[in-house]
Amino acid sequence: MKNVLESFRTSIRKETSGVSIPFIAFGAALNLSLGQIAGLLKLPVYLDSIGTVLVAVLCGPWAAVIAGSVANTIGSITFSPPSVFFIPTVIVIGAFTGIVARHGVFRKWYTALPAGVIQGLLAAAVSAPISAYLFSGITLSGMDFLVMFFRAEGKSILLSTFLQGLIADPLDKAITYTAAWVIVRQLPHRIVIRFPRYENVFPSSD
Repeated sequence: MKNVLESFRTSIRKETSGVSIPFIAFGAALNLSLGQIAGLLKLPVYLDSIGTVLVAVLCGPWAAVIAGSVANTIGSITFSPPSVFFIPTVIVIGAFTGIVARHGVFRKWYTALPAGVIQGLLAAAVSAPISAYLFSGITLSGMDFLVMFFRAEGKSILLSTFLQGLIADPLDKAITYTAAWVIVRQLPHRIVIRFPRYENVFPSSD
């Protein structure tokens, strides 16, 4: 147990030091800005986890959870509904992205995109009960009309929210993962290798 805890502490220190510190802040700011734009424009996607995914790819899952949680906490102060309640979804996004990134998913667009779809399904499963029971399925996003549609069809609030998530989240996360792939592949090699998880983008054989 002691060795496991020490391994955790080492991983956290590695992911949250040096160049990772300003990048975590950048990831949080990116989540807030893109998420707010998507909300104001009532887009059918959220775009509020691109920063989390980027941090997961280049720094690791612990750093990603911090970036996403900071964004959600700040968002709860300035925006409505309070996004801090969706931190469990942030944890799932950070953990899943960190795991698949280690398997080279972000080295090719055609592996990043389907991984994003899977991520979306997981996010929908976690977010649905939070949205349903805390906000009655209405989160002021561009997909709220789907919740109202399913409710009008006689489905429960939980099922309506979950079905809305099954439509919106896979699309959102597919776009998010593809956007993250584009961004990291455009970064110069000399910049990427400064990050703790640079091998997620450029394997040692590159």
